[in-house]
Parts: sequence; structure tokens; C-alpha cells
Amino acid sequence: MAHSASSNGPRGGLRAEGVRRLGFLRYPGVFGRLPNPGALPQPGDYRAEFIGPFWLRWSASPSLALTGLAGWCGKRFTVGGAVNLVARRDRADLLEALAMQPRIEASGVDGQPAVRLHYPPTAGVPWRWTIDELRPLADGCWLGLMHLELPLLRHLHFPFLLSPPQSAAR
Repeated sequence: MAHSASSNGPRGGLRAEGVRRLGFLRYPGVFGRLPNPGALPQPGDYRAEFIGPFWLRWSASPSLALTGLAGWCGKRFTVGGAVNLVARRDRADLLEALAMQPRIEASGVDGQPAVRLHYPPTAGVPWRWTIDELRPLADGCWLGLMHLELPLLRHLHFPFLLSPPQSAAR
């Protein structure tokens, strides 16, 4: 079932519920209507959620496993840095994998400011070419779009949602 992209919160603006089940091609347009980030995400562990149509949610986890990021469950932001978090069945704690450098820069989607997460050039394939872009939602979550900085692929955006640490949730 598709949800409207106009789900407004009590303070106005798009909330996580309004972006969870959109059609795949709608995400860049919705991303372009979100406010520019005033700052990088606050330090803490942000829970990841695969969003979009069923086929995309169903295929996301196996696809990440093929790229060495099996068990991806979120991102940890620190002052000036970020790293992906993965869960393993044999461990209770979360493991850090694939560090990223967050910066507020012009988005590849619409040219407006966004948080862009850069993977190091030494990261494996496909991560060395990957950019994650984030914009804030009204409820403290962040809409993310992942794409590869390669010809023909840079306009193919894969959406995800990051929910803030419980203490920061609104």
C-alpha cells in the first residue's frame, strides 16, 4: 500500500511515516522538497530501515551482504565522523564497518545543501564510489538516498531511513 508523501507532523513538515512506502522513482522529488540540514546529525547511533516498495525492501539486505555489509542496521555519528553499524548473530554488540566522512555539500539530487557521506577511496567495491545523502524529516529522522558516483548510475537513488537515538527522538 502506498502512503502519501504529505504526512505532516504536529510541527509541520514531512515525517518518517510519509516516506516509508513511496514508489521508487518518487524519492528524489521528495528529497528535493525537504529542508536543508542546518548541521550534521547529532552524535549517536541511528537505526536504519529499508524503505520503498516491497521489492526494494526485500532485496536490500541480500544486496548489501554481497557487498560486504551484511547485517547493516544503522550509522553511528560522532563529532566530524560517521561509521556504518552491522549486527551479527554471534555477537550482542554492534560492529563498526566502513567509516565515512560527513560534510554538508551540494546534493547530487538537486544541488541544494545536504549531508553527504563520503566513503574512503580505499574502501572496497562498490563503496569507494558510493555517496549517501541525508536530509532531515520533521520528526528527527533522516531520509537517506544512496547512489554510486559512476556514469549511468549516479541518478539511481536507493532510499533508506535513519531514526535518531531514543533520547533524541521527538
